[in-house]
Amino acid sequence: MEILFRRVLLVLICSYMVSCSGEKKGTVAEVPKEPPKFSERGYTTSKAYPATFAEENFDAWKREIPQIEKVSITSSADGKKEPALFYNSGTETPKPLLVMLHSWSSEYLQEVSIPYAEWCKERDWAFIHPNFRGTFEKPEATASDLAIQDIVDAVNFAKNNAAIDPSRVYLVGSSGGAMTALVVASRHPEIWAGVVAWVPILDLTDWYKFNLYYPDRKYNRQVEASLGGVPEPDTPAFAEGKRRSPITYLLNARDIPVFLAHGMQDVLVPASHSMRAFNILAAPADTLSQEHMKYIDQKKELPEDLEGTTEDPYFSPTDPAVMFSRESANVKLVLFEGVHDMAYNPTLLWLNEQKRR
Repeated sequence: MEILFRRVLLVLICSYMVSCSGEKKGTVAEVPKEPPKFSERGYTTSKAYPATFAEENFDAWKREIPQIEKVSITSSADGKKEPALFYNSGTETPKPLLVMLHSWSSEYLQEVSIPYAEWCKERDWAFIHPNFRGTFEKPEATASDLAIQDIVDAVNFAKNNAAIDPSRVYLVGSSGGAMTALVVASRHPEIWAGVVAWVPILDLTDWYKFNLYYPDRKYNRQVEASLGGVPEPDTPAFAEGKRRSPITYLLNARDIPVFLAHGMQDVLVPASHSMRAFNILAAPADTLSQEHMKYIDQKKELPEDLEGTTEDPYFSPTDPAVMFSRESANVKLVLFEGVHDMAYNPTLLWLNEQKRR
């Protein structure tokens, strides 16, 4: 009897130990370590980041992501070697790839892109930051055929040098980078699982006319240098401006999830550029009227009769306030309280849910 009792007691003790061990392992698996939110670092947007859009410094990148490296990618279009920043953890598990495009007046070392690489390091994504012919002030830059091919070549470079999940290749840009992102997404829709465009330029020729009211700005001189002249109607420069603009191709991106975001008080690119892009990709019943877009551009506020929501699951209280949000088909539009800016967390949280069907 005593022997039987000891055996039962031993079985109970072993069962309890296995149960405790199982609970401990289950707890670890169910509560994965989350990367820190950018609000915890003291910033949530590029305007609040502790570097301006113009600052470019490789040492700053290395301080935050020691494994990041400068690489040289040979263009499949003209054979030129173009620089890029590339991060890969080296793990063999297929991982998402984030392609980040610099803005209009900068190049591939633009520091405000660092938070995107930090996310990739924390989540084991691959990251590439191509130069795509640099500042938008010469014919080979500014969403040219060469620049677009450079971005495609950057994706192929990453696929050849890291274990990339082809169903999770993402593209992000702001301002001129957002313009280029929409062009490359439209011309190569087979690549992308999700595209985020902050304060994009939809039509270079329209934007040129807008900047005529601001002669002290440099942008029109850069547009003329890129297009080979003043983009007046019925000129080669005008045709070239259309050829480099998302408006010409954007309908081709209707099967890709696209997230458009624009500051209501943006004085560099009118918010109507994002709203018009939304109209191209949205179902006809969900488009915004010309009257509403004109009102928002002029008043920098929402008309009272515009129906939409001010809630968005990807924007936290520390992100810019959402003034208007609407989704239709595969496109999402957010108008936020702010200027020519982009927010990191909404971009990445939204992309993290996208996957090519």
